[in-house]
Amino acid sequence: MKKLTLALLLSCALPVFAGPVVHTAGQAETTAPGTLEALKKHFHETMPEVKGDAFVDGALNFNKGAKEYNQFWEARFKDDFDQPEEYKKAFADGKAIWDKPFADGKKFADCFPDGGKGVVASYPKVDQAGAVVTFEKALNQCLEMHKEKPLAYGDMKTMGALSLYARKLSDGARIKVAVETDAEKAAFARGKMLYYTRNGQLGMACASCHTQQAGKKLRTEDLSPVIGQAAHFPVFRPSKATAHLDVVTLQKRYVGCQKNVKVAKPYKAGSAELNDLELFHTYLSNGLPLRSGAFRK
Repeated sequence: MKKLTLALLLSCALPVFAGPVVHTAGQAETTAPGTLEALKKHFHETMPEVKGDAFVDGALNFNKGAKEYNQFWEARFKDDFDQPEEYKKAFADGKAIWDKPFADGKKFADCFPDGGKGVVASYPKVDQAGAVVTFEKALNQCLEMHKEKPLAYGDMKTMGALSLYARKLSDGARIKVAVETDAEKAAFARGKMLYYTRNGQLGMACASCHTQQAGKKLRTEDLSPVIGQAAHFPVFRPSKATAHLDVVTLQKRYVGCQKNVKVAKPYKAGSAELNDLELFHTYLSNGLPLRSGAFRK
């Protein structure tokens, strides 16, 4: 696979938030099903070796060494004698927040059908006002409904840990995000526009890496396809500063990507813009199984 050079990235640099959309697979489609089918067709042609549930493995499909390294960490996660302390602590902290009774005696489990099992598969949703409700927003709505203080979306020690544990209750459930009503279609369109629009000093869109160049390399990193990405968050990633494992939610990763392409004022986790993007992004993984707490470097 050909390497994507930094020179190529810089050659398309445009002013922050002023660039045109990236013209690639799915961009010209006017419906959610049409967009997904166009992307599936594109990836079938560009990476025929990746099929079905394998999309959840993302860039691991293109690098044997990276896949073996990932399997090493995943094996540690399942080993009672060798589990990383950060892994155990994150799940323990998330469970403690999930199980702690509110002042009125209720718990998070009381806010969701079947105590929260399997519910993540249908998130994000769109409320009556036309706003996107991610699962993390639903967790905060639960807190607010019971007169508790909401958690900061960018705080990985609280919201990150809670999301990690609560989403684990839906592992194996297959994503089924709805885009049927006018409000859902409008939210999908807003998220799609953000996905395909070039941003930052490097003039890159999400689609630049994860549709146009998916399966290729950026420096030393293999670029994953957009399909399957939303299925395995939150993830554990090794910190560059400490080498310890950090919990990273999907929207925390969005913020990181914006910083990587040098967006002057990145949208914050929990913002309406990133909620729209998450709905669009997650819809593209419809039918794939959820798996919270995967390892990604």
